[in-house]
Amino acid sequence: MERPPIFLNTVVSAFCFLALTVQSFASPGFGLVRKKDVVLRTRFPAAVRLANTTVAFTGGVTNREYSPVEESLLTTLETELLKNEKTLTKKNAPADAVWTLNVKVTGYSLPNPQQTTTTAGKTSTTMVHWVGSLNVAYQARDRSGRTHDAGNVNGNYDKTFNGAGAGALSSLSHLPGLGHHAAQGEKPPHTTEDVKQILIRDVVSQIASSLGNTTKDLPVQVATGEENLNEAATFMGDKLWSRAVDKLEATPAFAKPEDEAFRQYDLGLAYEAMSYESADFSDQRQNIYKAAEYYDKALELRPKEKYFVDSVARSKEAVARYKAIEDQTPSSKQAGGRKVPSTVKSSAAATPSNARPSNAKVIRIGDVIEMFTEGVPQDQIADVIRNSPVEFDPHDKDTAISIAKAKLPVALQNELRTKVGAPRIGSRTTAKTPAAAPK
Repeated sequence: MERPPIFLNTVVSAFCFLALTVQSFASPGFGLVRKKDVVLRTRFPAAVRLANTTVAFTGGVTNREYSPVEESLLTTLETELLKNEKTLTKKNAPADAVWTLNVKVTGYSLPNPQQTTTTAGKTSTTMVHWVGSLNVAYQARDRSGRTHDAGNVNGNYDKTFNGAGAGALSSLSHLPGLGHHAAQGEKPPHTTEDVKQILIRDVVSQIASSLGNTTKDLPVQVATGEENLNEAATFMGDKLWSRAVDKLEATPAFAKPEDEAFRQYDLGLAYEAMSYESADFSDQRQNIYKAAEYYDKALELRPKEKYFVDSVARSKEAVARYKAIEDQTPSSKQAGGRKVPSTVKSSAAATPSNARPSNAKVIRIGDVIEMFTEGVPQDQIADVIRNSPVEFDPHDKDTAISIAKAKLPVALQNELRTKVGAPRIGSRTTAKTPAAAPK
């Protein structure tokens, strides 16, 4: 049998390769020619937002050997929080503050560095290995003693440098929470005090991220490879997230579950980005919840896809923070423990933009009394009143009786009166008692 010409074999091979390439473009995925890299600017809500309030700092150690790090840890933490939030005021005594932040050193190790010298021919190289670790437990409590956020954070340092000061030669680990590896030319520490400060800054950064909104850039991949997904990916590359959502939602579901997973993932990514970019707290929360739903569906359809697993974990972390904020909202509960929707945020859960949601709940005297009797600090209640629409009649008989029964402080009554334009208790118009009529 005569063999086909080499030219014909080449044409057939080229055609097959072209067909495979076209097929790869026609199906969604993260393949070499089926993805688009974009940068997602993530912004997670704080577990407790310390803003427009007062805070006291307290510390402790579980072992006296850890004492050398306690004072420096407290000083660095105070500096970081006060620098990031200009409206936060420090108080020396917890009794004088709305919030108390307690940090306790539960572990600390910082041995002297180890030096190793290797010789190759006439050349000797000295390497210096630095290690250290710091473990800290923290609690953020309000004036009533209720804990709103708590956790254990740790910092680790484990790097080897050229003893001549040429910079990092290798990275044996990375700093948790900061996510970067040692690079060539990185400045090496000179003393154990330098390493101690690196560990403290690492731990402080982790604690501060729970007490204020944190933002960081995260490279992510958009699934492409199909006409509609390609167009949506272009929108996402231009940060036109809502247009990407419209395009993806108008795209019919793919017949194959493993293909449909990528459309669901892209929808989750677009909604997640919309959550981070929104200035309205309610929109942030609503969009991240939608993102989590789409990510869950994508992982369900394609369980082994790495990017789906990472995205689900990231969205669940954000959702958990929003739920924690909801649990901090006293007005979300009614008598009997029944949960009701609420958009009123205390100062511990203010919106990142400090803007009140357009659908904020109207505050009435019953809401204020409820917050007061539940032990919410007065500064927080006052903040809710100032940043919410209020319906309050200081001349109503039933209102006066409710105030008397609850022993509502005059300061809160005056916040309500100021909000509705009524005279404050203690002013000339209210302090003056009319003379009794002659008999």
